[in-house]
Amino acid sequence: MKEEIKGKILSLLKEEIPEILEVKDKIKVDIPKEDRFGDLSLNVAFLLAKSLKDKPVNIAHRIKEILEKQPEFSKVEVAGAGFVNLFLSKHFYKEILNKIMSEKDEYGSEKEKDKGFINVEYVSANPTGPLHLGHGRGAVVGNVVSNLYEYIGYTVEREFYINDAGRQIKKLGESVYARFRQIDDPDYPFPEDGYKGEYIKDIAKHLYKYEKEKILSMVDEEQAIGFCAEFAKDILLEKIKEDLKEFGVTFDIWFSERSLYSSGKVEEAIEFLREKGLIYEKEGAVWVKTTEFGDDKDRVIIKSDGSYTYFAGDIAYHYDKFKRGYDFIINIWGADHHGYFPRLKAAVMAFGVPEDWIRIIFIQMVKLFKEGTEIKMSKRSGSFVTLKELIDEVGKDAVIYFFLTKDPNTHLNFDIDLALKKSSENPVYYVQYAHARICSVFREAKERFGFDPEEDFEGDISLLKEDQERVLMKHLSFIPDLIREAAVKQQPHKLTQITYDLASDFHYYYNNFKFLVENDEELMKARLYLLKAVRNALRTLFKLMGITPVVRM
Repeated sequence: MKEEIKGKILSLLKEEIPEILEVKDKIKVDIPKEDRFGDLSLNVAFLLAKSLKDKPVNIAHRIKEILEKQPEFSKVEVAGAGFVNLFLSKHFYKEILNKIMSEKDEYGSEKEKDKGFINVEYVSANPTGPLHLGHGRGAVVGNVVSNLYEYIGYTVEREFYINDAGRQIKKLGESVYARFRQIDDPDYPFPEDGYKGEYIKDIAKHLYKYEKEKILSMVDEEQAIGFCAEFAKDILLEKIKEDLKEFGVTFDIWFSERSLYSSGKVEEAIEFLREKGLIYEKEGAVWVKTTEFGDDKDRVIIKSDGSYTYFAGDIAYHYDKFKRGYDFIINIWGADHHGYFPRLKAAVMAFGVPEDWIRIIFIQMVKLFKEGTEIKMSKRSGSFVTLKELIDEVGKDAVIYFFLTKDPNTHLNFDIDLALKKSSENPVYYVQYAHARICSVFREAKERFGFDPEEDFEGDISLLKEDQERVLMKHLSFIPDLIREAAVKQQPHKLTQITYDLASDFHYYYNNFKFLVENDEELMKARLYLLKAVRNALRTLFKLMGITPVVRM
């Protein structure tokens, strides 16, 4: 909305003050902190002072004379040394509310615009166990970031990288095989660093029931371990997909790490870098010159024994993304990968992409609390709360909202007791209650007056004269700008604050004013029109976050 107003101001002023085009990129349209300074404030007079050889305050008065004739502004004032303060009019708010009605739960979206083609990779959990809370937070952040970029006009491909190669899968096989053998031989040794969760025993029991003879007839234990690993990986990956789908998270691409090696993509990426003169051999190993792109040292990609390093696979994976033609990519990583980013960024820059082509959002740990006490979790001991268990206890919407309440790169304390409260103390209850209250008013309007606000209608905005009505209309006007800012800055957590603030303004309005005005049908329709706009805006925010617009509570 601010960009639209800026464009209109440029159009209005360029005839009388053509110099404005020289400073158009520096013009700021700000929202003043105090209402007395208007709804919007312009710095344009200060920018023109040098070229017009005049004081900013004099230029501001020239601008005021032009803008105060426009129907979008009820008043234009000059403040201080030359700020131009704009007060938005009912005419402006009418256009905004009409826009919200037509766009419904896509209010402010620019999905039809072709801003670019990007890839967001998130979750990417090892298929060696159930999803834990960290995976869940990554899933929410990745999903909402993807939604935000789609909202501002990007085409987004969502990707899950399946870590199905390497030591972790071998360890999974060893763990399942050991549990399988322990059914007949309790003393069979379990690997010291094996996966100890109950799910490993469940998989082993399944194999014992249906595949016992096949496994025992295998030539050696390595073959049996490999079979167990592949079977367990497939089961766990399907479980991951099911849990994510229940959580409202789906992917366009499921990319197998193993395919990098079987398809020759690792060799292809190395050869590409070799042709650019960025590969050399030393001490029997093959190195890539990442120092040329900001890394603190060059990195080994083929060890002296001829095997690939993990880094080689990562280079190949990102080379594959590079060839797909994305304008940029976003990876959602656990915070423990902070130190790995500089070397990967250096390797990716070797492809010839800009420095900001690869962007990383780091996810910090989640701590779970119940009755004031932290629930201790340990993957090593196999005692941890799974994402599904948390969803089953407090509900999908609460999990999503709480995971979004803080910057992804800060630690999050999840209070189960708070998430279960049915009161305004619980933020997700508070915002959903705002939506449910509006739906309740609409049902009552239909029952008592035979007027159905769900049908298309238009209220007379000029009848909305209360301060709180202006506050709500102003708030609604700026929501698309706030969403865009959250998208561009990759701050999905901002959506919870935007939603909470709108719900708070609505609850105040609900508690202090009547909507179903028996002796004034036109005022009733005007207020219901405003309520419908609030509801559509809430639905837009809920849709971006992936939570349910509850109609009864």
